[in-house]
Amino acid sequence: MNTFEQSIIEAAQDATPNNTDAEREAARIAATQAVADIMTRLRGLERTLALAELLDSYTNPEDNDDNDHD
Repeated sequence: MNTFEQSIIEAAQDATPNNTDAEREAARIAATQAVADIMTRLRGLERTLALAELLDSYTNPEDNDDNDHD
């Protein structure tokens, strides 16, 4: 795992509401799975953009409500 991917996982852990060990572990697992999914599904610029969006979702959670595409 490279530094960028590790940054995503650390941001997910830092974004936990109560910062308990259990929350941090759950966030680590979810972020690791999300990164792995992106790494297997996407290539090139699409991969980079998806990883950047994932990182942004953890570092700016208040912005996520405005960017829902579902």
